[in-house]
Amino acid sequence: MADTSSIAQRLNRSLARYLHVVTARPHPDGAAAWTRSMSMAVALIVFLVLSLHPYDEYFSRMFTSPDSDLRNLRLITDIGLSKWYVIPAFIIIVCLIAIDWQHLPVPRRKRLHLVYTQATYAFWAISLAGTCTAIAKFFIGRARPPFIDTLGTGHFSPFAGGDDLASFPSGHSTTMGAVGAILALWFPRWRVPIILATMFIAFTRIVAQAHYPTDTVAGYSIGFLVAITLARFLARRHVIFRCERGRFFPVIGS
Repeated sequence: MADTSSIAQRLNRSLARYLHVVTARPHPDGAAAWTRSMSMAVALIVFLVLSLHPYDEYFSRMFTSPDSDLRNLRLITDIGLSKWYVIPAFIIIVCLIAIDWQHLPVPRRKRLHLVYTQATYAFWAISLAGTCTAIAKFFIGRARPPFIDTLGTGHFSPFAGGDDLASFPSGHSTTMGAVGAILALWFPRWRVPIILATMFIAFTRIVAQAHYPTDTVAGYSIGFLVAITLARFLARRHVIFRCERGRFFPVIGS
């Protein structure tokens, strides 16, 4: 392990490299970070949210009823907390920065580099998605389901702040969307079950009476699209991922 000053120097170099990546020009042969199909997906999601909104009260009451067989699902809802993912990713990043890679065999160095780059990607993907959702919550200010009887499903207080007015979009669902996208990139053979499983965990936010169905749909979509967009952004610069034209999901770079 390196001393504290060496770790600080390596951390500074790491941050400098990522700032260089963010500001670097994309390769001319790289696929676009945002595609027409992604714009169409956003339009479809907006349409779905608007169409589902009139039924928010009905589904919310149905899934949160004391007689519902789904009530025990609220026990797993906190799997969607972002801290379970960003904190381990940050710890992995710091620990790997602390290692002196120069004296390691090349195969091990390559494996550690893969772990380091993917942990960094996961950290930023989940953090950026969460930041987007936090900003949206503040600007929208939708009242949460516990206030359904007094304020209804359509009460909005923009810029008011506070957790009671932070229903749309769902933060837990955003995390699950980002995690679903990340795992789908890491394990492409399990892509469909991974996405379905993370959607199911996002759904538990309705059962927990923390969010309306439209909140979870919007939140999951934000997390998923932010994580994929970041991966495609990096792939366009030939960093961490590579992206083939015509394919939505980038693949891990060699």
